[in-house]
Amino acid sequence: MTYFGFAISREDEANFPEFNSYVDAREYFQKRYGDKYNLGDWEYVDFVGKVYFDDVDGQPVQIGEDGSVHVVY
Repeated sequence: MTYFGFAISREDEANFPEFNSYVDAREYFQKRYGDKYNLGDWEYVDFVGKVYFDDVDGQPVQIGEDGSVHVVY
């Protein structure tokens, strides 16, 4: 089910577990969303570190190397 055309709703995002690293977050997304989850490239962002730019069914998901997650709506 999609939320206004998005695969991940704000409620889904609010209920994500705490991740200890980008590896944990990516494993969670791969398990939860399966083939809809796509690994992307990463960039180094000042004061943040590496940020991975993945997506779920075209919806951008930004994952920090510390495991922080930001879903773009």
